[in-house]
Amino acid sequence: MRNWHNTLINQFKKVSFYLLLPLLSLILFIRLIDGIRAPDLPADIAGQMLHTIDGQNLTLAELSEKTPLLVWFWDRWCGTCHDTLPLLMSLNDKRTRVLTIANRSGGDINLVRYLNGQHLTLPVVNDRNGELAASWGVTTTPTLLIVANGDVVGTTSGWTSSVGISLRLWWVRKWHY
Repeated sequence: MRNWHNTLINQFKKVSFYLLLPLLSLILFIRLIDGIRAPDLPADIAGQMLHTIDGQNLTLAELSEKTPLLVWFWDRWCGTCHDTLPLLMSLNDKRTRVLTIANRSGGDINLVRYLNGQHLTLPVVNDRNGELAASWGVTTTPTLLIVANGDVVGTTSGWTSSVGISLRLWWVRKWHY
């Protein structure tokens, strides 16, 4: 009986190793890609005044004072951005704030028409010519910045799963608030 128990434990250890190794490799690969694609942000990013299309003046510092802030760079022609939109709208609650920055998506009137068609209710900064994205070093859409207390504590570019965003937010809430 004892031998059967030891055999089962050894088999479990082998299977666990073969399951955990690819998972850890995937996590390291994702972190590497995020590090390579991470924007080169200016030092004064927290206090920079941002003007939304509905007339609000906001700073990253004030938006991230009590809860994590997701800053999402997107454009109208980005298919991945369309897929991520429902997730970001569901995350904009008392525990997380979301600010979107429309990169090279046209004038305010065209952008408002587009947003109304998408039922987007998040605050939107129109980066009509891509100047804000360029000054922040954002080269890929979608790009997601996670801000805590005015500091960018995480970034990711390209498609991101709801689990990936949720884990990043959990980490920020645990270590920064």
